[in-house]
Amino acid sequence: MPRPSVKEARRTQILDAAEICVAHFGVEGLTLERVAEEADLARALIRHNVGNKEDLVDALTERYLAVSRAEMDDLFQALPASGKAHTMIDWLFDPAHSDPMSVLVADALVTYGAKHRETARKMRHWTEKTWRDIAKILEEEFPDCDQDKIDAAAAGLLGLFFNAESSTSMGPMTSYREATKQAATMLIDALKS
Repeated sequence: MPRPSVKEARRTQILDAAEICVAHFGVEGLTLERVAEEADLARALIRHNVGNKEDLVDALTERYLAVSRAEMDDLFQALPASGKAHTMIDWLFDPAHSDPMSVLVADALVTYGAKHRETARKMRHWTEKTWRDIAKILEEEFPDCDQDKIDAAAAGLLGLFFNAESSTSMGPMTSYREATKQAATMLIDALKS
């Protein structure tokens, strides 16, 4: 049986540390020194296994987007044959599915994207794909509904989800989150008419 790759394990350790640093200091505050300290590794090992700061940001962005894409794909594939939209809302707005670390990393990457086109492009692609995936679920549930309404409702659901998620790092906001979920349900129910 082949031994697990030390380089891959080290890379994961480094990206885990980079994620913590980005959550605390933003991408602009990410340094190889901070990552090395958080990972309890020599700075040279960061460079050897991942590269310079730009390489580290690219690797972190790719990992974040791959993990969050896989989570969304799992959600969409697990939806029941009927009542998909409401089940999706239940899952999206359930605080048990929120990850404050992930929210902080996403916020940092969006902020970083304001000055870095490639990061912005990747974040836009993720957002547009998720918007289209939500629209597809709504199309399946409401096949007679106008496409413009479907697209608007999907955009509204995604916006409400992003907003609710962004509040996760502030601590429990149960009433606000419940009201956001109710607003999402109202958007779906409006497609019935």
